[in-house]
Amino acid sequence: MTIAAARASIKSSLDGISGLTAHDHMPDLISEFPAVALRIERVNYADLTYTFRLLLATAVWDEGQAQTDLDPFLENTGASSIKAALSADPACVTLEAERVEKKLINGVAYTGAEILVMVTDTL
Repeated sequence: MTIAAARASIKSSLDGISGLTAHDHMPDLISEFPAVALRIERVNYADLTYTFRLLLATAVWDEGQAQTDLDPFLENTGASSIKAALSADPACVTLEAERVEKKLINGVAYTGAEILVMVTDTL
């Protein structure tokens, strides 16, 4: 599997989440939320895996609302679960969600998290 195919596979899986705008790269401008954008983090030639870092941004930062905005996307299962959507692709392994915090995007503070996803070459 190529890096481009792995990127397309992740985006295709995320496109199945209703209301989530998925980008197969880190765009200069994100204008529709909730959104997720991805970038390649690591290439392991020894075991033919690619690790991507997904940036999830849900809504303008509201201290009291921050965690509940992210919950549906960070759940293990459910219609909005990023992990569940990616797990439907046998090549994708969702490793963890981290850096659940305020993210500055386009100069505005958003509720966000970063999700690490490993894609394996299934040949």
